[in-house]
Amino acid sequence: MASSKKKWVAFKGNVTIPAKMAGEDKDVRIQVGNPVQVPAFYADSVVQDGIADFCDAPKKKTAAKKSNELTDEEKTAAAKASQIAAAEAAVTDAQAALDALGLGKPAGTEIAELEAAQDALASLQD
Repeated sequence: MASSKKKWVAFKGNVTIPAKMAGEDKDVRIQVGNPVQVPAFYADSVVQDGIADFCDAPKKKTAAKKSNELTDEEKTAAAKASQIAAAEAAVTDAQAALDALGLGKPAGTEIAELEAAQDALASLQD
């Protein structure tokens, strides 16, 4: 009865493993240093011949979890967008207050408020 024990080896050069040894339908080409699992007797043979070295099984790559949390850049962009929206609303309100006064009425504070709101908006947009 054949042993089904397998071992991991990494070949020192590019090799083609015979289909029977790889347990495949066709021969398998292996590149230098890539770990491959082969029957124990074949692994022992290629290591003894100096063609390969025993190695550990390759570590499985864990998929990066996609976070639902915002990154720092996204948080900063969202905060700036809300500040710009608030500044635009302040400009609109100041302009509406100035327009409501009508012509011929003193509008010193309203003009100052509008200019301050416009300056604040301009500084955020730079």
